[in-house]
Amino acid sequence: MLRALDALEPDVVLVEGPPDADGIAAAAAHPEMRPPVAILVYAPDAPRRAVFYPFAAFSPEWVALRYALDRGLPVRFMDLAQSYRMQADDIAGADEPFERPELRRDPLAAIAAAAGFSDGERWWDRMVEHRHDDADAFAALGELMAGVRAQFAADDDAEDGLREAAMRQIVRAAAAEYERVAVVCGAWHVPALDVLPPARADTHTLKGLTRTKVAATWVPWTFGRLMAASGYGAGITSPGWYEHLWLQRDGIIAAWMTKAARALRAAGLDISPAHAIEATRLADTLAALREVPLPGLPEADDAIRAVFTFGSTLPMALVHDELIVAERLGGVPPDVPQVPLAADVAREQKRLRLPPSPAARELDLDLRKPGDLERSHLLHRLALLDIPWGAPQAARGATGTFHERWMLRWQPEFVVSLIEASI
Repeated sequence: MLRALDALEPDVVLVEGPPDADGIAAAAAHPEMRPPVAILVYAPDAPRRAVFYPFAAFSPEWVALRYALDRGLPVRFMDLAQSYRMQADDIAGADEPFERPELRRDPLAAIAAAAGFSDGERWWDRMVEHRHDDADAFAALGELMAGVRAQFAADDDAEDGLREAAMRQIVRAAAAEYERVAVVCGAWHVPALDVLPPARADTHTLKGLTRTKVAATWVPWTFGRLMAASGYGAGITSPGWYEHLWLQRDGIIAAWMTKAARALRAAGLDISPAHAIEATRLADTLAALREVPLPGLPEADDAIRAVFTFGSTLPMALVHDELIVAERLGGVPPDVPQVPLAADVAREQKRLRLPPSPAARELDLDLRKPGDLERSHLLHRLALLDIPWGAPQAARGATGTFHERWMLRWQPEFVVSLIEASI
């Protein structure tokens, strides 16, 4: 995508995302912004009505945002605004959310199954991420999605019709103002945006929508929450692997084997440099046997299992957690808009040296110490607000009431709980 943007030299960049967040888009270029992060759009009067838009460093939308901001180009989000979408019940019918057809929920799964792959991510990895030729992947994917949409036209859902009408209106507005417009969106929407019908039809489609007041901000996110298993519809199962592909342009498999060796050695396994060399060679050989241009994650996994763990599956769970998922919490600048309660919690976490982390961490407190007592107060106060950052644990080998044990684990959605508690 970077090559395509460089070739186009756009005057403006449109990115699929909530137009409600146009005012905070520039914060993506802040030096203290550390992906994974997410845009949070919520209704201030009812914070539980909230939507997250997650980004990793390798997310196409994030790359497009940074491309535009780093070059001083105007950038806009392109979708049906959440101020309208949060009124979805009025469009879908009483008490019934939009019913999304199965194909639309995951079109790549159907394509992958037809091609003989186990899931859509494996198909995408093999057919898109591992292609190093000069073929126009964008044209091919657009043609593919046009074929899928034409065959399953009856499965189009109401929400997509509204979203794509809003997208086309934003594209028209940008095209009237700029000569070269770059549009970065999900492949499913390409056929709907490639040729613009008369604006009158889209104006009629969007007519009568009601708005609700919303606010937008940036919040830290985690790789675990990027995974499809977390409920994020466009999630991926291997965020750590894709970050590795993005950062490591050369010697991808050798560098991956080095990471795996370090992680397994830290866990007490006897892994030598020779193991890493042999595993790299085996991954290359497996790619040749399977007639794929480059070894991918399946070949790397099989090589690690054969060479590093001698067929044992237990150490592979460590590789999955430490490398493939690579769980971590992103960071946002302190001057990003926050509700006062969330800002106060952040200040207390910093003052008491209790940084939020998605990894479970045990905290042993001696309440006779002023610092530990204040940490206890913070955890109890959050618990009173139904924000279970810390879970009390039974004290071991201590009989005095001055002893407390907690298990800490920060979840990104606690940000919504803090906004709601602010009321």
